[in-house]
Amino acid sequence: MTEDLMMKLFLLSISFFITSQVWSQQVEVVKYNNLEQRWKLESDTLFVINFWATWCKPCVEELPDFIKLDKQMEGKPFKMILVSLDFRSQITKRVIPFLKNKDIRQEVLVLDDDPNVWINQVSKDWDGAIPATLFVKNGQQAFYAKQMDYSELIEIIKNFNR
Repeated sequence: MTEDLMMKLFLLSISFFITSQVWSQQVEVVKYNNLEQRWKLESDTLFVINFWATWCKPCVEELPDFIKLDKQMEGKPFKMILVSLDFRSQITKRVIPFLKNKDIRQEVLVLDDDPNVWINQVSKDWDGAIPATLFVKNGQQAFYAKQMDYSELIEIIKNFNR
């Protein structure tokens, strides 16, 4: 192998390593109580917590509208959290490649907890079906267990900001 080729391979492998580290840092594994603490603090921030999974077709279909909303709300008291319900063991094999492929840069958490405990804490009316989205601001909550589009998201946010 020539020195030039070795240098190119070295740089390529460093680049791959750095890229995979950046994406892997984007996916944090959390327990429900840790997630809930994020929005339990009384603040003027509107939290949009979307429960989804890479294997859920309606979840994947609605994600571009959530991304569009997040970009539109930039600079405002707004925080979007995408909570993946994929198994923890699928983070490197499925979740991170999915995020790379779709160029999703929003905060993504993988919930690693017993759903029999936390589903009713999100909403007593939730049967666990996804996609599902929780809106929280100053203790006020709205929960939707359905696929949502951009216009619905905007309308809900307008209602929260009245």
